[in-house]
Amino acid sequence: MKYDFDHEAPRFGTYSMKYDDNGYFEAMAPGIRLDEDTIRIFLADMDFRAAPAIVAAMHRVADHANFGYTTANAAPEFNRAIMGWYQRRYGFHIENDWIIYANGALEGVSQTISAFSQPGDGVIVCYPVYSNFTGTVRRLGRRLVNCQKRHPAPGIYEMDWERFEELCAQPENKIFVLCSPENPVGRIWTAEELNRMAGICRRNGVVIVSDEIHSDFVRRGEKHTPILQAVADHSNLIMVSGPNKSFNLQGLHCAYSVIPDKTLREHYMAGYEPNMPAPFAVGAMIAAYDESEDWLNQLNAYLDEGLAWAVDYLHERLPLAKAYVPQASYVLWVDFSRYGYPPDVLQYIINHRANVGVQTGLAHDPEQGTYYLRICFTCSKATMKEAIDRMAAAFAEFEAEKTAQTEK
Repeated sequence: MKYDFDHEAPRFGTYSMKYDDNGYFEAMAPGIRLDEDTIRIFLADMDFRAAPAIVAAMHRVADHANFGYTTANAAPEFNRAIMGWYQRRYGFHIENDWIIYANGALEGVSQTISAFSQPGDGVIVCYPVYSNFTGTVRRLGRRLVNCQKRHPAPGIYEMDWERFEELCAQPENKIFVLCSPENPVGRIWTAEELNRMAGICRRNGVVIVSDEIHSDFVRRGEKHTPILQAVADHSNLIMVSGPNKSFNLQGLHCAYSVIPDKTLREHYMAGYEPNMPAPFAVGAMIAAYDESEDWLNQLNAYLDEGLAWAVDYLHERLPLAKAYVPQASYVLWVDFSRYGYPPDVLQYIINHRANVGVQTGLAHDPEQGTYYLRICFTCSKATMKEAIDRMAAAFAEFEAEKTAQTEK
């Protein structure tokens, strides 16, 4: 393999939120254990070294020795890189005028909610779903409306079509926030499903914002279809994406919204001033999409093997846990219900006893995520093996102590 994904980049002391800002996570999860020995697999933030072409682009930007006001429009190759990426990866043509720079995909979601709804209006999401959607909806003073996904079998998540149609028909519900592919369950929506969603929303005056930030992480044999490619009528569709996850550029804030419909785009832009990108964000976007595709392809191959191995190893070392290889993303959504422990005990065993940082399922599914944990394969296989071994040892030790106390 040309690129090294078996050795992580040291990140302590690099201004990293994941490694240097423990207070950020302690505020969300009081009592969390975080020290220099904690294996941190709770965040969708990879520990691999960036693609060499991106690093070289950062040096070129630094060599300019001037970091004044920057805009995406000042670099015609910025939008061209996005257009070329979608043409090569998906066979889908994007027009230059459709693209709007954003600091992150969540900014595009937030602006859609602000532009097309009023405080108190309903915003539909489908649990389990990325927890920051929930926080964004509430922060903007909108009402969160859950259309819980059906879960007929382990690893299988489906839309509850009857409930979805019912919610879209309620006039106070204005926005549907779609995660495509789904985080944390790793589901890829088919073109047929996307068309059905879009049709239901269109008939009821609901705007869809599709967050496709994980779309470049797909398992071998799977295919992601951008919603704008799947659906011919774009009159109620906004897609947000970027290289942030694919190339681990979250700290550079380079993302975008794509809005083909002119009326929808003008409404979205009314009163909205996107933040200006840093020059490093512009350079990184271009280098990622124009020069780093082979790096991403090899990363996906590494994840194909690593995720399949991790699921098997989890089942071997923690036989009561239920895991599956996701169709997309690098997230494992693991069911620990057969251990019979409540969420606080699960977190105690894994975080405090094993010293492994994972995220509780309740963050992404407050209704049915009680016994789930979200584990991000954002590290080397060796680090993930150590994390699973630690968890297995902690469970065995905890259960042995519980048995000994029972026998006294």
